[in-house]
Amino acid sequence: MKADVKPKPVISGEVETGSVLLAVENVSLSFGGVKAIRGVSFDIRKGEIRAIIGPNGAGKTSMLNVINGFYHPQGGTITYKGKGRHEMRPYLAAKGGIARTFQTSPSSRACPPSTTS
Repeated sequence: MKADVKPKPVISGEVETGSVLLAVENVSLSFGGVKAIRGVSFDIRKGEIRAIIGPNGAGKTSMLNVINGFYHPQGGTITYKGKGRHEMRPYLAAKGGIARTFQTSPSSRACPPSTTS
């Protein structure tokens, strides 16, 4: 007896491997007169791993905060799974699959809390 094989449901927003998952186009972010990000563009395709590198003050953390919805860019567009995300809230980013972690050094975990006499 054969089991009924049902087709896999298509989940809205899914993308195929190799398709653009996240597109950042001409994104700019300022804090007063300080331009943290100017005209940044890149895309990430499903299955890729990318890194944001640069010196202190280059805008790496600001870029991540724009992607996860903590900051809202003054210019440019962010598209995730085919949907524009100009003023996304962090909880909606997380719900949609965008997350961020914070780096801690092994030495900070190994040090006992300081004590004073």
